[in-house]
Amino acid sequence: MRKKKKGVCTMNMQVESATKKLLEFFTEHTRFEELPDADIIVVFGHYDQRVAQQAAYLWQMGKARHIIIAGKGGSGIPREYETEADFYAALMIGRGIPKEAILLEKTSTNSLENVQKGMEVWKAAGIDPKTIIACSIPLLLRRSCATLRKQCPNTVVHGSAFKMREDEWFSWDRLMRIVAEVDRLDQYAEKGDIETVEIPPHIRSAVQTVKLYCIA
Repeated sequence: MRKKKKGVCTMNMQVESATKKLLEFFTEHTRFEELPDADIIVVFGHYDQRVAQQAAYLWQMGKARHIIIAGKGGSGIPREYETEADFYAALMIGRGIPKEAILLEKTSTNSLENVQKGMEVWKAAGIDPKTIIACSIPLLLRRSCATLRKQCPNTVVHGSAFKMREDEWFSWDRLMRIVAEVDRLDQYAEKGDIETVEIPPHIRSAVQTVKLYCIA
């Protein structure tokens, strides 16, 4: 791509439509009414509080007994917290989730490590999940689910994400993240990190539309 652009971008209808298609594809969300009860909720760390709020809501609605929060991170979270896992745990406890329902993994730095090191935590706690609900930011939810399915092949995985406003993605930085996500799905599947994700032709076409807009 050309020199990185900054700020909010003004899209034409074709690019806006393509962006919406991509966001819908990446957000592998199961509607609450169709979401089964699970053994654990796996939360992929981030700085966006809404991920923690979504997981807390699911727990309060009886969708799982345990929440696993994985992520070291640090960028974007309040200074008083050492890790994303600590930050999310505090948010959940503040919403009434009992501390004993939360298990923390505080050293992972990417989605694969979130899962692999998270597995060590839940196994150490004697949990053998058959069904998992994944919570992450919407853009990364399909990859998060694919990682869990590859690393936990005998487990049923469902995704659950908060609803983002469409205009939250109408910036140059975020558009380029959207474009890059398809490449990551292909590359990580080839490496064996995630389950192969079938990407329909209309999604690859949408990627090209957004990519051309970004480099124009």
